[in-house]
This record gives sequence, C-alpha cells and structure tokens, in this order.
Amino acid sequence: MKPFDYYDKPQTLYPNKKDYITFYVYDKGDCIYSESALSNTKSSLKEDYPNAVIQEVLDEEAYKAHLKEYKDECSKLRQEFVNDLFEEFGVSDNPKRNKALHYAQEKGDSYSEIYDVFCDIVELIED
Repeated sequence: MKPFDYYDKPQTLYPNKKDYITFYVYDKGDCIYSESALSNTKSSLKEDYPNAVIQEVLDEEAYKAHLKEYKDECSKLRQEFVNDLFEEFGVSDNPKRNKALHYAQEKGDSYSEIYDVFCDIVELIED
C-alpha cells in the first residue's frame, strides 16, 4: 500500500476560473486592449481606461476540460486506493468487500481513517 498522501495529491491542480478569464477593453467600438485576468484586475483596468467598456470572457470549454481532467485523476486515485486496500487485506475476490468499504467510508473522512476502520472490520467478512 502506498502512503496515504499519495492518493490525496493528484498531479493535475484544481482549476482556477481566473486562469481562464480574458479582459477585453473597448473604446468607440474598437478593442484597444486585451489581457489575461492573471496579470490584471477589472478594477485596475477601469482606472486605466475610465471611458472604455471592459468585457470579461471566460473560456468555459478550456476550464471544463481542465476540471474534468482533475476529477478523472482524483477518481483514478480513489479507485487505486480501493484496489490497494483490498489487495493488502487479501479480500480482492470477497463478495462482501464493497459493503465493508462502504461502511468504512461512512465512518472515516480521510484515507487513513477509512483504512483504520476497514482494518477493524475486515475480519467480519473473511471466510
């Protein structure tokens, strides 16, 4: 079994919407400036361009793709934890293993707590 923090740390960082926002500054119908929200804020652009219209555009597709990648990786790590847990206790083929896991997940919040609860009850499902 790997250390518990391995399962808690996906390589993909949780996406920040600010990373996917671009500001467009319009004056008299022309786009005079555009910049990522990472390097500027809407209020500072209003100060720099007091008579201009500032549009905030979120690249929703890219944001959702990043979020999906993050969730998929977290799901993969959760499944890896479950597989490692079952293997460690030798219950990979036990038909009651998922019920025991479900109970452990109800009682524990972290991977280490789930492991501890599963350890305490695994003998109840062993043949």
